[in-house]
Amino acid sequence: MAEAEERKLGGGELSARVQEGEKLRSPRRAAHLHADRLMQGEAWRDFCRALERTGDFIRDADVPEGERSRAEGMRYLLGMTTLGIRQALEAGDPEYPGFTRIEDPWVKWGAENADNLYFHARIRGDRTYRIRGERGSCLLFLIEVKEGFMHMGDVRNFETLCSEDLDMEEDGSFEIIASAKEQSGNWLPLDIDATQIVIRQYFYDWANEEAARFSIECVETLGMPPEADSPERMGQVIDDISHFVEMTTKFWAEWMPKMRAEHVPGRLAPARGFVGGADDIRYGNDVYELGSDEALIIETEVPDARYWHYQLCNPYFVTMDYANRINSINGAQARIDSDGLFRCVIAHRDPGCPNWLDTGGQKSGMIQYRYVWTRDSPQPNSRRVAFSEVWNFLPEGTSKITNQERQREIQVRQRAVARRFRP
Repeated sequence: MAEAEERKLGGGELSARVQEGEKLRSPRRAAHLHADRLMQGEAWRDFCRALERTGDFIRDADVPEGERSRAEGMRYLLGMTTLGIRQALEAGDPEYPGFTRIEDPWVKWGAENADNLYFHARIRGDRTYRIRGERGSCLLFLIEVKEGFMHMGDVRNFETLCSEDLDMEEDGSFEIIASAKEQSGNWLPLDIDATQIVIRQYFYDWANEEAARFSIECVETLGMPPEADSPERMGQVIDDISHFVEMTTKFWAEWMPKMRAEHVPGRLAPARGFVGGADDIRYGNDVYELGSDEALIIETEVPDARYWHYQLCNPYFVTMDYANRINSINGAQARIDSDGLFRCVIAHRDPGCPNWLDTGGQKSGMIQYRYVWTRDSPQPNSRRVAFSEVWNFLPEGTSKITNQERQREIQVRQRAVARRFRP
């Protein structure tokens, strides 16, 4: 594992407040006030006002490319609204939890990993939970106990279990007890301040790997029906959703202007740990800006890491269309050059070389790389060149990729994403 360094938190004003220890959670009100606000329609009107404010923020945000960026911003906001509703209703009750996706090809935020499948369940630190699962064949998965969403100021990670740490049956099935009290077998310790269990699955071989499957139940409420919805609870739920959507959208959209201001030509920002990020992941975040006939060549030593990857994101800090375009590449997919270096080419159209990252015509965006369980942290170099000169900067003997080969690469991605996110 690389030597730890001080964790950072990028972005703008909201990130600075979180870095200073402020919580950005939805305000708590007395139960009768939530009931009054719901019955009088004020909770719903505030929800609509929050969406209106957030839409105005997207409209006025400091992003390049005008109309295209505004359209992507509206898609981003629709995804955030979907996520807010999904995580509040599907995974909102820690007494009756369930795992729900918090990021997928339609709901994107926080530069999610194109190689990952994410699940989330709401919990209480004083309850006992049973997690059942089937291993599948993904590279690995991490089960994390967290204080909450880091962009809301809940930045503590309490515990992590890796798939490799679990005792499993011969058929790949397993059971985990999550509780404050120590248990025999697979045990996931809970802190009293924990509110979430998050699962990250990593896919390296997109053509062949199958997702793991999970379920969760609260031991104390088994066999008991939940209470009916009340005005008090629904008033709180609606307040929570509107606050979550507004804060999440603004928090992540603030990162890109700051990265553009701090960008140093010729190098990508170093990979480092980030406040609220997983303990074993180092993230490198930087920007690119390319004219219509330009390309960016990234060159680096290969990290001594269990997992690593590169991907492109749009100005709202979300991944591009990784199912239908090749805008991410991981250590299993990458072709390493004869001199032992990894090179990739970021360009608006296909240069016909290995390791092309397709911008989809997005002239300005974000480059992100991750090192997971790494013993070193090589810092990549970058070179902006004319598109017509790309091959002048690649090693002799670099293989050419035909149109048919490129189409097969995309076909593998389309089928893999459809399989990963199937109902």
